[in-house]
Amino acid sequence: MQTPEVRRERQGLGEFALRMRVSGVLAFIVLLGGAFALLSPRFLSPQNLEVIASNAAILAIVAAAQAVVLLTRNLDVSVGSIMGFSAYLTADYAARHHGAGLEIIGLAMALGGLLGVVNGLIVAYAKVSPLVATLGTMSVYRGATYIYAHGQEVTSNQLPHWMLAAVDFRLAGLPALPMLSAVVVIVIGSFLRRFGLGRQIYAVGSNPQAAVFYGLRVERVTLFAYAFGGVLCGFAGLLYAARVGTVTVVLASGWELSSLAAAVIGGVSVAGGSGTVIGAGLGALILASIDNGLVLLGVPEFWRMFVQGAAIVAAVAVDTLIGAQIRKSLISRRLGGAGA
Repeated sequence: MQTPEVRRERQGLGEFALRMRVSGVLAFIVLLGGAFALLSPRFLSPQNLEVIASNAAILAIVAAAQAVVLLTRNLDVSVGSIMGFSAYLTADYAARHHGAGLEIIGLAMALGGLLGVVNGLIVAYAKVSPLVATLGTMSVYRGATYIYAHGQEVTSNQLPHWMLAAVDFRLAGLPALPMLSAVVVIVIGSFLRRFGLGRQIYAVGSNPQAAVFYGLRVERVTLFAYAFGGVLCGFAGLLYAARVGTVTVVLASGWELSSLAAAVIGGVSVAGGSGTVIGAGLGALILASIDNGLVLLGVPEFWRMFVQGAAIVAAVAVDTLIGAQIRKSLISRRLGGAGA
């Protein structure tokens, strides 16, 4: 059992690591922007910065969903399929009910939450590996979308006008979508840090065995993380559907890798218990900036995929090094305290 002094040391080192990670992400964004600005003068134009912010907005919400699950020492590779399923069924409902209003937002979030609950039940209670479980549900959810759609798509002229206009709305001359995304990420971050259930998510990810010892319901916390992530993915899927206009059965394919990359690049540890959703949102901004900059430079698509994969590997390597340094510091402090 850890003494209060050891727990305070671990918490202090963890907070320091978090600050260093977020600071490092911010510094990298500045360096990245400077590099692309030198290579392409258009990169820092107001119009292009708006494009980057809008492209990062929805990914930031999905990255936050992925981060919540990662913090419990799990992962979810079905987020893209949850987005696609929720978006298609909601868009189809809106197309069939021409007077549909804000209830479609609740419908999208409820559908996403339901699929998240299924993931959580399989992982938390059936004790299936999160990678295996969500790989399976990724295919199941995408297949269910195909079956429901019968090869049909929902076009933009079938969707409510307010839904399409909402994602292009401007507030004080600025696009509202990135502002909405920032608010969502900040609210989630505050919840995780200030409320008991949010802190339990960190505790479960830091040490599941110790969490059980202190009376935490690990299974319930894990289930909540998956359900909460599903709700966020359902909401993000609706936003993405409104942004692209035409909703197909392959909507949001490939977002599994992008969301995981954004979260890890933003400093969320794959080992659980460490990181912030704000960092995950910044990671989404980095990916959007890289993709935009490479497009401006005329770099082929496969090279952009290579850069994204390399970024994940580099981020995981850095996270491993930081974790190793924290453990070494704790051991040295404890040995020093014992010898005093």
